[in-house]
Amino acid sequence: MIVPQEYTIQKFYQYAGYPKYKRLTKVYEASCPICREGNSWGKKKRCYYLTDDNVICCHNCGWYGSTLNWIKQVTGLTSDEIFKEIKEGSFNQVDISNAKRDKEKIYTVTTLPTDSINLYDENQIEFYKDNKVVQDALDLLCSRRMITAINRPKSLWLSLTDRIHKNRIIIPFYDLAGNIIFYQSRELYDSHGKRPKYLGKVNGDRSLFNIDRVDAKTEYIFIFEGPIDAFFVQNGIAVAGIQEHSTKSLTTLQEKQLATFYLHNKIWVLDNQRVDKASYNKTSKLLSIGETVFIWPKEINKKYKDINDLCIATQRDGIDAEFFIKHSFNGIKGRLLLSSINR
Repeated sequence: MIVPQEYTIQKFYQYAGYPKYKRLTKVYEASCPICREGNSWGKKKRCYYLTDDNVICCHNCGWYGSTLNWIKQVTGLTSDEIFKEIKEGSFNQVDISNAKRDKEKIYTVTTLPTDSINLYDENQIEFYKDNKVVQDALDLLCSRRMITAINRPKSLWLSLTDRIHKNRIIIPFYDLAGNIIFYQSRELYDSHGKRPKYLGKVNGDRSLFNIDRVDAKTEYIFIFEGPIDAFFVQNGIAVAGIQEHSTKSLTTLQEKQLATFYLHNKIWVLDNQRVDKASYNKTSKLLSIGETVFIWPKEINKKYKDINDLCIATQRDGIDAEFFIKHSFNGIKGRLLLSSINR
């Protein structure tokens, strides 16, 4: 089965950066989503869809191949999934002979995944009361105490149709104005490693989770690795992932956001260093640059991997800030305490 040009064009506009159509040469150009154009995303356009030859190539990274292979690589879809979409006609029909692509915008990045359901909305939940996926999502939220947690976000979502985030819990990241500017999705059903447990918004600029819920009058801010743990302490925020061997912990946007709270004392709260090697390594990096880090106390030892596990086991919807303050350290004392952990 041949991949129609109309389908390729839609995917090119959806996944390539700042695409344009050159009518004289019948060539589409854009920033390459595979190499991200090095440090020139949005400035250089060296990825080309050659309609006459029906191939896509990049003059930056050297990628060259069929439209099918390009679509598979940038979307993560299998050949069967792609041909199913084509057969069902679930894509925009585009007449490229008269297209004015320089001015036409085909794809818009949405705030949330397609057809998202608000899991906090009683009316929507009532409508989907017989839908197994929605009920499984609610069961997961309840079992992990995410519905009743003291610092839960203003909403949680689920999409039944989105190509990337289908059947995944959508955790929104609000800015200080109350707008959703990023989201992270968590798998609802175990894929056994076939897909990442957590996925971020495609082409999204990773922001800080829950900064809209920070109380300016409270002295401390607690910076968690993942958003779910931040549900369980007042003034808990999250970075949505760490680089364990790097001293850099924040994106440029996150640095700007955190700078807003310059009067607060900041404490990093990672997964249990006695259980998680990446957390242990990242704690060492943070201490080396003078940060204050919560070090899991020896009386807990290896009972719980993270704060959410602790709250589930002890049936709590939140943990008092004093617990984290009491067990947080920096400087030489922090490094000595970390080195004493027997992993």
